[in-house]
Amino acid sequence: MKRIFYGIVLVIVILGIHHDLTGGTFAEEKGIPPAPLALQVEEGQGEDEPSLPYQEVIIEPGQTVLSVVEHLHGRQVDRPIESIIADFRELNEQMEPNALQVGGRYRFPLYDDEPE
Repeated sequence: MKRIFYGIVLVIVILGIHHDLTGGTFAEEKGIPPAPLALQVEEGQGEDEPSLPYQEVIIEPGQTVLSVVEHLHGRQVDRPIESIIADFRELNEQMEPNALQVGGRYRFPLYDDEPE
């Protein structure tokens, strides 16, 4: 009976490790690129539009405000995190960055090369 139990536990552990290494938490560390972001460019400057240039992104699991902004720019952004968060709140009707919902569509600020 113990052998069957240990065999089942071993199979579960092996499957968990396989999942982490192929598509789970460690996939990005191994150099496997994350799934592409679903992007929709909306760079309007109408009366209702915010003064900042932005890009709309549909959030996928594991993404944060900072990771999306860095992905949009292809590098780290030379701005303080507080500034990025303030710009995100301005673009998204004062929404808190830690309240992002997977599948939700949010506006993320686009920056020039010059830091603030």
